[in-house]
Amino acid sequence: MSSATQEWTPTLTEEELVLFDLKGYILFPGVLSEEEIAPIKEQAQTLHDDRESLSPGEQCLPGGPTSVLIDHPAVLRVLHSIIDDDDEKIRLENTFLSYRHIDDGHRGWTPHAGGKSVNPNYSYQYHDGKIFSGMTRVVWELNGVEKGKGGTAFIPGSHKSNYRKKLPLFDDPDSGVWDTYGCPPGSLLVFSEGVRHTSCVWTQEVPRMALFFAYNHINVRHHRPNYTQAMLDSLTPERRRFFNEVYHPQFDTPQWDKKYTIPTTNAKP
Repeated sequence: MSSATQEWTPTLTEEELVLFDLKGYILFPGVLSEEEIAPIKEQAQTLHDDRESLSPGEQCLPGGPTSVLIDHPAVLRVLHSIIDDDDEKIRLENTFLSYRHIDDGHRGWTPHAGGKSVNPNYSYQYHDGKIFSGMTRVVWELNGVEKGKGGTAFIPGSHKSNYRKKLPLFDDPDSGVWDTYGCPPGSLLVFSEGVRHTSCVWTQEVPRMALFFAYNHINVRHHRPNYTQAMLDSLTPERRRFFNEVYHPQFDTPQWDKKYTIPTTNAKP
């Protein structure tokens, strides 16, 4: 059974979970079928070539056809395993298109992150039998990627390194510690923001067309919000909830309002 037609388990399998914990990233080849990729690629290409020709809701990612990726079962099973098993406690805080081609002037090799951190966005923890990954990047490769020709590169296991400030010792691409990947169109890459990683110079004839999603726990935020109201209004309620504000969802319950809201009108000392 291909990844594009398989039934996804609710959470990562034991082997997948151990692999993600070991390396800090995991690749699922060929998750989307050609039919599923087509409208998303069309939107991405138009965003690159003629953004204004799209509807207001489609001009801002992840609106339009891309919205089906927000809560794709292949993504949620990962997020439920490494951020929180409750959808209400998972936020999508940033989405962008990486459109790369040969001689595109991109900055290329710029290693960053890695090592243990108390910053909740970069912290990677294991407690009581569960991974807490912090901010997590989900990348959809809409075109195929040839290994060594521009896909994201990683230092495997660096998200748990005790020598965070010493990791730049290995930033030379020929240091022997870097790893990357190759994959068919429609593949899914997931990595902890805590693992040391970098973009690379794109040398493949076919352009890179990759959608980057940044998911986080509802209690923290890394990016400045940049989603438009038109995009948010275009989403279904089930997908709109991934854009809630940064606070625990318990504060939206009637029980909290009834028990803990302090009146401010006509209040007496």
